[in-house]
Amino acid sequence: MTGEAGAGAGAGAAAGQFRDVWSGRAVLVSMAALLAEAMCVTAGVVLYGFTQEGTVGNVFLAAFMLPVALVLGALPGLVLTVTLVLPTLTLGRLAARWGGWQGRATWWCTAAAAPFSAAGSTLAYGACCALLTGSVGPPLAYLVCWPALTAAAVPAALLAEVAARGTGARRTVRLTVTVAGSGLLTALAVGVLGVAALATGLLPAYEPPKPTRAGLVGVWRDGSGGTLELRADGTATARGLSKPGDHCGGVGRWELDRFTGDERLEVEVGGDCREQWFLGGTQERPTLYYFLGDPDEWHRHVLTRQGGRS
Repeated sequence: MTGEAGAGAGAGAAAGQFRDVWSGRAVLVSMAALLAEAMCVTAGVVLYGFTQEGTVGNVFLAAFMLPVALVLGALPGLVLTVTLVLPTLTLGRLAARWGGWQGRATWWCTAAAAPFSAAGSTLAYGACCALLTGSVGPPLAYLVCWPALTAAAVPAALLAEVAARGTGARRTVRLTVTVAGSGLLTALAVGVLGVAALATGLLPAYEPPKPTRAGLVGVWRDGSGGTLELRADGTATARGLSKPGDHCGGVGRWELDRFTGDERLEVEVGGDCREQWFLGGTQERPTLYYFLGDPDEWHRHVLTRQGGRS
């Protein structure tokens, strides 16, 4: 009887040890940590967008939508907490228990568990997306998602571990506010430093090429057999250019139209090849492109000038 009572007490203690992982205080601090990470990543993405071609408008839209995203992000944050962060913490505690490291500094067990829980979450999310869309998705998406989820899980799980130890309601609220506030301050600091770097040229902002009309004359190729030939007399010939689900070609005219500081090329040829073409790339290697479908989705058909220079 004594042995059975001891076993029962041990099982109860073990259950209690893992019950606090799934407590409200651990969930709250974990969501605050994920929010802080999201704000820092958003600040970095916004700054990176200013260095890349054609993303400034999307960057401004993302920044404008950030407050709404933070509110709507409560549900995704809860999902990530339940399916990624808390399983990481649980797996780390199991590893510590199996290895006989209980009672010691086992933060490294939690960190080491993150890649395994992130792998499981990646497969679970991929399966859900496959069921919803009917497509498994490219392997690269999983290879990118796995390290990203691992990086997100480690700090959130470590902070959730602190909260799970029983910090008390007041200390839990204080920890939650501190974590979220630190993320906001860090994001603001990154933004201020990034703007300063852009203003001083330390972080080079993207500048579209400014070729002359004569510099556009020549043959532009899409790498798939399609060509667009622009001649000095204003005539244009298209051959095998991609359209959604089809190709087009023909002969017509072209002209360079400058508007709102951007460069736009109007090409009108026979068939369905009339498009608004835009100049991209760099001054050394300009490109011509038009959008396939919704421009917000940034699906472009890109041509490079033969010879590579304007």
